[in-house]
Amino acid sequence: MNAFERIVYALQFEMERPASYGWFHLAWFAASVLLILFLCLRKEKDRERTLKTVLLVYGLVALILEAVKQIIWSYHWDPAAGTGSWDYQWYAFPFQLCTTPIFVSLICIFLRKGGLRDRLLSFMAYVTILGSLATALYPESCFVRTVLVDLHTMYLHFGSLAVSVWLLASGEVKTRFRDLLRGYGVFLVFAALAEGLNLCLYHSGVLGDESFNMFYISPYFPSALPVFDRLWAQLPFPLFLLLYLAAIFLGALLVWGIARLASRRRNRTKA
Repeated sequence: MNAFERIVYALQFEMERPASYGWFHLAWFAASVLLILFLCLRKEKDRERTLKTVLLVYGLVALILEAVKQIIWSYHWDPAAGTGSWDYQWYAFPFQLCTTPIFVSLICIFLRKGGLRDRLLSFMAYVTILGSLATALYPESCFVRTVLVDLHTMYLHFGSLAVSVWLLASGEVKTRFRDLLRGYGVFLVFAALAEGLNLCLYHSGVLGDESFNMFYISPYFPSALPVFDRLWAQLPFPLFLLLYLAAIFLGALLVWGIARLASRRRNRTKA
């Protein structure tokens, strides 16, 4: 075991597997609520600078934690044999709906307001918030015994949730219907990229006996999402995919409707 492998092995320290609504989960829940309140109630002297600071902090920390997770999950130490081995875990490849906010945040800090940035932020406000909410409310399947992986999971989802809510509450992302459509458009692009990766990696032969299911819409591996796992098994794949897209569209529409009602009420209060 060389020096780098010793560090990687040391980072794999474990704890008792957290439970949904246990102290670990609720602590992150409380922290995210406080963060949302802080971001929404603070007085902004420079809105553009605030936006880029929030996106940079969230995106950079999430990227570092994601890289650490990828490394420690790829190294296995066999104490009986006294040897270590590297094997990349393809199922954990970081291109799921919940990891796209990392890339969106970091890309947006280099973009000017309007055009592509508005579309990416609309996607984060109306679409990726769905995955963040799902994990925030029921993280059971995401918890493991590795401390850093659990920290990464909670930061990734609760942090993204806080940023998405703040984007809507601050008015950075508007509640016009065309802004929802912009979010839809970006989602379709990301979903197409995910499916392209699913097809290419499956036929490349690099997976071996491992699974690879980005956005959980691969035609070759069962979906890991509740309800959709059954739909994948029982329906023709094209129909499953249409239902998946429709569910995301409906979920984003619901978020948009709630945000629009809140915006109108806020405007009436100010008037």
